[in-house]
Amino acid sequence: MKHALLILTLFFFSVTAIANNNSDKNKKTLCGKVIDKTTGEALSGVKVEIKNSNTYCYTDLNGNYILSVPADAKTEVQANVVGYESTTIEGSELGYFKDISLSPLP
Repeated sequence: MKHALLILTLFFFSVTAIANNNSDKNKKTLCGKVIDKTTGEALSGVKVEIKNSNTYCYTDLNGNYILSVPADAKTEVQANVVGYESTTIEGSELGYFKDISLSPLP
């Protein structure tokens, strides 16, 4: 009985891993750092999001972010936080690593 349960558990995790792997074929991971354009300091708590979707993340204490984005060229990524002008990056500018500079509001 224990062997059957172990086999079923392993089968479940294998199927889940394969399904997750296949669903990510049309996505890529975008990562980088958000900085203040004038001082070069890292900005934490910045919302980095795919426009017109519910996919987003926030930068960590060092300004780093990681976001899974669609691999097509129509994707737009926006970064915004209070006190800074929001910035939008067009899909054609997206690679796998993209630093984002935000300008402080006057």
